[in-house]
Amino acid sequence: VDKVKKQIDSYIDVVRGLLVLAFSPLSLVFLLLSVINQCIRRYITRHCCRKRVPDAEFEHKGIFTLGVARQINYVLSWDQVQVLTYAVYWGVGYIFLNVLASKFTTVFLSWLIEYTADMNIFAVTGIVIGVGMALFMLPPIPGLPIYLTSGIVLVSVGRNTLTLWGSIGYASAVSTILKLLACSVQQQLIGANLGGSVAVKQMVSINSEGMRAMRVILSDKGFSSRKIFVLVGGPDWPVSVLCGILGLDLLPILVGTLPVVILVVPTVLCGSFAYMGSLEGDNGLDKYPWADTMGAVASAVTAGAMFYFMLAAAAAVKSTLENEKDIIDAIPLDEDVKEADAVSAEKSDAYRRVTIWSNVPFGMKCIIILSVTMMIGCCYLLAGFSSLCFEEYDLMYTIREHLGGNWTNIILLHGRIALLLFTISYVLLFTFQTWASKKANELILNLRSEGLSPLNANEVNSYAAA
Repeated sequence: VDKVKKQIDSYIDVVRGLLVLAFSPLSLVFLLLSVINQCIRRYITRHCCRKRVPDAEFEHKGIFTLGVARQINYVLSWDQVQVLTYAVYWGVGYIFLNVLASKFTTVFLSWLIEYTADMNIFAVTGIVIGVGMALFMLPPIPGLPIYLTSGIVLVSVGRNTLTLWGSIGYASAVSTILKLLACSVQQQLIGANLGGSVAVKQMVSINSEGMRAMRVILSDKGFSSRKIFVLVGGPDWPVSVLCGILGLDLLPILVGTLPVVILVVPTVLCGSFAYMGSLEGDNGLDKYPWADTMGAVASAVTAGAMFYFMLAAAAAVKSTLENEKDIIDAIPLDEDVKEADAVSAEKSDAYRRVTIWSNVPFGMKCIIILSVTMMIGCCYLLAGFSSLCFEEYDLMYTIREHLGGNWTNIILLHGRIALLLFTISYVLLFTFQTWASKKANELILNLRSEGLSPLNANEVNSYAAA
């Protein structure tokens, strides 16, 4: 129970940040209603219905009701800086998903479809593989958007030569080969050759219990189910790099990764059906009116397959942690990574100490509050007035015909205002974090000169609560 509570506590500020971003404007309305309610209770209810008013409420003198006042005190006990920072990060994530992954990706794919329209299928395949490999080399990028792109671009080019369903099969095969090729490069080039780098091993979190459990699983001989679940459902970049660091043979790892086709095919179909749904016949009607429905089905299958493999991988890691703890504990920690993790933890603890709300100067408080306010305004503008922010644009549109030859014309006036708010918000957050990091480094140097060390995370929380 204590372990579960500790895991929940480690993510609670992330959830609080989301609540701040999503519900702050509504909270202001709630507070206003509380003030009105308290005025009615103070000047009317107390005199007319004394017996119905509890003693604690009767003696309460604040401008908010007693219940709301207690809730405010609870919110003030949070780690305000961390919660506000997460609120901005949630906003950044929303903007990237809503703008980059939705609007700009559609523009890019429409340009790519138009650009490759006169190319042969093999030239386009080379472009898709090149772009896909570049994306796979970035640790945060999963494979799904790459498979989705293949389903759109390769089908749009190959449907006349390979037939529609033949080009979908071809796109699925190319995506599977691309995944295996990326795994090979990540394992052999990054994991095997750069595995001695402390930065790479620290990025993979090689000393964490979860990665050590994965190490035990991946070291299984043959093709156990748990090994396949981790290879397919685990995070792409860390798992492949870990295989290289462990010096595992490449061929068995690639064979164990082949079930990824269960995830690849429905994802490619999502992209293919999206492309097919945008096609029109000679009569101006949809050429494939069923494509949108089948796209929704393919999306559901993709989500189901993805969550199945992810949950199966998580269950395999959890089972290994519980049942093979002795084997995991026997794996020696990487001392260089351990030392680097200790330095990072020291900086993190010092950062949290200097950002205790009572220690933050008034000007810096204003900066981070303004950063969150700007991000809230940006997100509400994009979510509530999307049609005023961006021009309607479809996969089969062209930049020349529908955006006047300039792709930035997809952003309307309100969208430019929203992106300006986004930019200002992030610059303000960066300014605050630069100041806080500088203060944290100064604190570490001062404490080291006195032979002391910064408070650890638990001590920082206790100090802040006090």
